Amino acid sequence: MRWDPRLGPDILGMYPSEAMITRDELIEIFGSLLLHEEERKEGFYTFKTVGASRLDVVAYYSGEELNQIFGVILSPGEKPEDYRGGLVRLALKTFKLGEVSIDSEEKWSEIWSWLLNYPSMSLEQRLGDVFQDVESYKLLEILVEEGIATIDDVVLKMKTEFPTLLKDVIITYVHTLEALNVFSTKYDEKALVERVYLLKDVLFHRRKPELFEKISKEIPTLRDKWEVFAKRYYESEWINDKEILPRILGDASKYKVILEFRKRGVISVQEANSMGWGDVVEELRAHDIIDKYEESYYLFSDPTVAYVFPRYAIARVVEKLKNGETEKNLVIDYLRMLREAYSRT
Repeated sequence: MRWDPRLGPDILGMYPSEAMITRDELIEIFGSLLLHEEERKEGFYTFKTVGASRLDVVAYYSGEELNQIFGVILSPGEKPEDYRGGLVRLALKTFKLGEVSIDSEEKWSEIWSWLLNYPSMSLEQRLGDVFQDVESYKLLEILVEEGIATIDDVVLKMKTEFPTLLKDVIITYVHTLEALNVFSTKYDEKALVERVYLLKDVLFHRRKPELFEKISKEIPTLRDKWEVFAKRYYESEWINDKEILPRILGDASKYKVILEFRKRGVISVQEANSMGWGDVVEELRAHDIIDKYEESYYLFSDPTVAYVFPRYAIARVVEKLKNGETEKNLVIDYLRMLREAYSRT
């Protein structure tokens, strides 16, 4: 939904299409959101509308530049937390489309199914999905270097790399990574600025399969091949995985096949083809994730993603404190956030 100053609420898309929402209810949703928190308008909100209908709404507001809301009206008993991460990610995808609406019932049904499935997605899938976007990596790179940055500084640095990227979209990327516990944000009421803090770095990498010993009993060439691959991988090839692995882990069909190979280790070519996995398996072979021995496929290297403690970012923040480039209270706040973030894991 978008707010037009002249025409009022404008529905850009809705699912199910037969859902009946009155104009007054739309105005209530927008009005309730804008009245909810005056200082920071863009972001994730849960609230009950102020009118007679008292709708329970979970929504992401783009900010004033796009002036759009992507949200869900909850049924009784539904929890807002189940929708948070998925909703922000879908809002980002929608905002990146600009004014182009998703105009088919099939597409809206696909989006709705994805949102409903989001709570059951693994962390690998969620991080893989968002880091398919080069903008996510650039944003992470900025925070790894800075540790702490104001929203305005983040927008400026992102605009240098992506001149046409709207401010609202950049901020939505920030909130997407915040929902994944990579960032934290805090509004400074005294300075009237919002800051972004790096909590966790993100590393996509390969690991030796958990069933390596079991697989090696069936695949006699595995040990020698793994030693050659591991040496080559850790010397240089690991850097390529920041682009390759998000596309694989964030793809539901590929991830499903990987999970099956993690569980079983070795699957016959005949069975894989009978399951309709032939094309997926061959693509994974091209990336040295699956390999083939005689008439069997097997998991060769296991793609995954890990949170990494941001030692470099902390060192950069401490260095700035020593040089008088940042304030002591900001550093203390940052260390407190880190302690809280890691005490939860």
